[in-house]
Amino acid sequence: MLIGALLLALAVQDSAYARAESLFAAHDLPAARRAAEHLVATYPHDAQAHLILGRVWLAWPVIGRYYALSEFRLAARLTPSDPEPLYWQVRVGQYLGSDEGEVMVREAILKIFALTPEYQDCWALFARIYHNADIWRRADRALAHHPHDVVALERRATIAIALEDPARADSLAALVLARRTPHLPSYLLRAESAFHDRRDAAGYAWYDSALTYADLDSTGALSAQVWMIASPAEIAREHGTLPGDRRSYFKWFWGKRDPNLLTPENERIAEHFRRLAYVRRMFHLLHPWAGYHHSVPARTLQAYGDRVHQQELVKSVPGVVTRSADSALLANRLGARTAVGEGEDLQFRAGLDGRGLFWIRHGRPEVRMTGVLDPIRGVPGRPLDESWIYVMPWGDVVLSFGSPGGGDTRSLPFTRRQLASQRRLLEADRTTIPATLEARGWSAFFKSDDEGNTELYVRTQHETAAVVLWDTGGAEEIVRAAGAGLLTVSAPPGFYDLGLDADSGGALARVRQQVRLPAFSWASLSLSSLILAPADTLTDRETTLRGMPAALVYPSGRPLAAYAEVYGLTRDDQGRARYRVRYTFKPLQSITARLFGGGSPVVFEFDREDEWRGTIAERLVIEPGRIPPGRYRVMLAVTDLLSNVKSESVAVDITRR
Repeated sequence: MLIGALLLALAVQDSAYARAESLFAAHDLPAARRAAEHLVATYPHDAQAHLILGRVWLAWPVIGRYYALSEFRLAARLTPSDPEPLYWQVRVGQYLGSDEGEVMVREAILKIFALTPEYQDCWALFARIYHNADIWRRADRALAHHPHDVVALERRATIAIALEDPARADSLAALVLARRTPHLPSYLLRAESAFHDRRDAAGYAWYDSALTYADLDSTGALSAQVWMIASPAEIAREHGTLPGDRRSYFKWFWGKRDPNLLTPENERIAEHFRRLAYVRRMFHLLHPWAGYHHSVPARTLQAYGDRVHQQELVKSVPGVVTRSADSALLANRLGARTAVGEGEDLQFRAGLDGRGLFWIRHGRPEVRMTGVLDPIRGVPGRPLDESWIYVMPWGDVVLSFGSPGGGDTRSLPFTRRQLASQRRLLEADRTTIPATLEARGWSAFFKSDDEGNTELYVRTQHETAAVVLWDTGGAEEIVRAAGAGLLTVSAPPGFYDLGLDADSGGALARVRQQVRLPAFSWASLSLSSLILAPADTLTDRETTLRGMPAALVYPSGRPLAAYAEVYGLTRDDQGRARYRVRYTFKPLQSITARLFGGGSPVVFEFDREDEWRGTIAERLVIEPGRIPPGRYRVMLAVTDLLSNVKSESVAVDITRR
């Protein structure tokens, strides 16, 4: 009889819970509230009843959040080993936002960590709140309740990185790998701690281990460390990368940024991790749960306030154009290209203020000043934190930072030029590893013996050099060559990203630009590059290339041998090709010589006839004395006499001494 009564009571209780849940799911909040309050009154020591009532209050318009918090706290006291009531407290804090809500989120998550190292999205939420050393240590103590748990060990290693204790981070990550191998996040943690500790060789080795398993990465750990320096095009390419191609993507991503192609290591990786440690320490968000970081309307209102304030500030300064109301949304618009959550801005995702977003990409600015709006104009700016100047290839970029409405520092462009420059900076990045030399030398293009390819020859004046071609339309390195003297790479015609580094006595020259490998065909007239070497006999391609001086300086007392290849000449009925060649040595005169005349071009012109071949070698030896000492721009023009089609080579500048 007693058992039957107990079962009946449990059935009634379950029915009451089900009814409350059903009403809540139908969003009939008044009825759900009455049902939940009845449950709490009937079962005051049942945590589940308090959770249902708290959820109803959380959804209640305007006034319900603090009532909900009270119910969730009571449920947590009733079931101290259950993380669910604590997680609902997190939800209340998320809803409230601001510093008050952040405290609620932090305190509840720290209690959850003591119960379990992995619950819902608690770790991701905790990573986005404000941290100081004490907060990190509290999290470490909470996770230390799980000394043998792999997740807890990994997260404690992350905390050790944040506390700038790389040795401890490395030790904790090693414990993870002893229990779980391979484990990409732990490889990254060991790489980061090694770079932080200036043990770069170990850092490169551990990062290479992470790249080895990039195709198995389901956590997004690799992306999480580099998205802040990626361009919008790179972000889009990563989103379109198939799981099996992720390793190739990241090798391409870093390969383009390698500041010294002559070394086996990519120093940009170590530089990035050290910047990452610096900006996390110096430029972390102080108020990450402020409405500005989570709400587009809040940023729009702030933009209007900023504009009014700036107009008052600079109205007496001629030539200063205050920014439009939407310019305060600069970071948010750029952030949208990097998959920032709806309503969230770039600063919140990065956990950095406006200064950190630029520092992580470009490093220390060339000029850093405080109390100045615009260092170039010298306009006083009382509400600003500081102003920076970056010296970029396209000119000096002025950045102004401040927080007129309180809260975190952000970029405040005051002119249209500043706004455009800041956008450009946030879509690029650079190394600050010095390249103090100017790259000097020459390059030449010829049709390759490999069908469909073009040969690129490069020679620099420096002791050693390296040249790399990266595919602009795909995520891979195409070809590379390094060494002393003449370098050769071969690839299909088209556009490529070119990297060229040269070393002389430990000093570095660096070139990064786009290059087009021309297409040479036997179906239409075209010319290779014109190459010249000091020689007294007709030479072939390889001999001329190897004899061509890197500085393009030729002794005037020696003959000059010219070589080029003509492709696609017309064939007559007898299988012959007839063409006219014209060599022009145009003096590169000084300003004085141009004003007073003199220095006529030296021209050599011939009609040629040869047995038709797809490639015909055009060669000429010029005797000493025919070209006086001086600087010349040399061009070769070929006219097909059968089709009357003309082609010209790219000019080459030489000096005769």
